[in-house]
Amino acid sequence: MELCETSKDYELLTQKIYKSILESEGVENLEVKHDQKIKGKSGVEHQIDVFWEYKYAGVSHKVLIECKYYSKPISLIHARNMLGLLNDIANSQGLIVTTQGFQSGVVDFCNHYEISLKRIRPPEGSDWDGCIQIVDISGEIYQKQYLNLSADFDARDPETKKFFEANEMEVSFNIYDSTIEDCGEVLFISDWLDKNIIDNLIECNVKKEDVIEPIEARVIFPSGEKLKLRNVKVLWELTKQDLFISVDAKDFVHAVLEDFGSGKVEYTLSK
Repeated sequence: MELCETSKDYELLTQKIYKSILESEGVENLEVKHDQKIKGKSGVEHQIDVFWEYKYAGVSHKVLIECKYYSKPISLIHARNMLGLLNDIANSQGLIVTTQGFQSGVVDFCNHYEISLKRIRPPEGSDWDGCIQIVDISGEIYQKQYLNLSADFDARDPETKKFFEANEMEVSFNIYDSTIEDCGEVLFISDWLDKNIIDNLIECNVKKEDVIEPIEARVIFPSGEKLKLRNVKVLWELTKQDLFISVDAKDFVHAVLEDFGSGKVEYTLSK
């Protein structure tokens, strides 16, 4: 699994992770910036991959992150370069972020000068040691299938009778797309049928015919008229489908921020 395609993508990923961390900690009005130019005490301008600045007790503090999207461990020269930045930029602390790790001597050097070393990497199965990583779910889904429908209207209802007389008893509508109002509740026809047809799980894949005779149910036409139903005849069957779902927690994590010294996972970024 590749985290990024380019070094710039890796810098932007680092920016996103630290922005999320600060937001989750309740830090407000603080902008995590990418590719910033910072002038040091020497007057030299330095390019910083990821940068933010905050004030504490009236003193400004700067955080400098150098991102190394390398296929091999980082050498000591990068740690020395970070130390040079910290010496030239006042009130700053440094982090080096990479994918693979650091060569011998880098950890001791950075520990001495309080430079943090981090890895931003893809998730690994070992990140869930002691936890549940994969959950398998199996079961069955039962669903009513409506194969044929027909409806008769109640001509004794004054509004329904008036509507049919005005339309010379010719009414065209698609019952499969109908909406039903029943006792103040408005439902699509399939949902209304689900409420009115009683199924039996032992009668799967058996076609059955039912006649529903509602007390006060009306079809709502697109024009707004509500015509009272006398009955609905339905041919239906109950179907069963086997269900199996495997959920891997690793599939929901895009990147992991790990402290290189302790190996502790400090943050996971969701996809």
